[in-house]
Amino acid sequence: METIPICEAKSKQSGQRCKNFAVKGKRVCRLHGGHSTGAKTPEGKMRQKMGSWKHGLRSKEANEERRAVRNMIKHCNGLLERF
Repeated sequence: METIPICEAKSKQSGQRCKNFAVKGKRVCRLHGGHSTGAKTPEGKMRQKMGSWKHGLRSKEANEERRAVRNMIKHCNGLLERF
């Protein structure tokens, strides 16, 4: 007979572990995210992605723009060295 694992989540205040049973195949109970399947719709996925968004300075678009400017400066410096 298989034993059912206990939830591994801990309380921030007391430091004690949760006493609920973990969801089958997971390490935590349903109250601590064992039943969570994540966002399914494109809108939900975008909200999830934007949840940790801070300023956009390190976004994919900003990095590509900086790279393009650096390449342009290198190209211009190479042209100036010819004269």
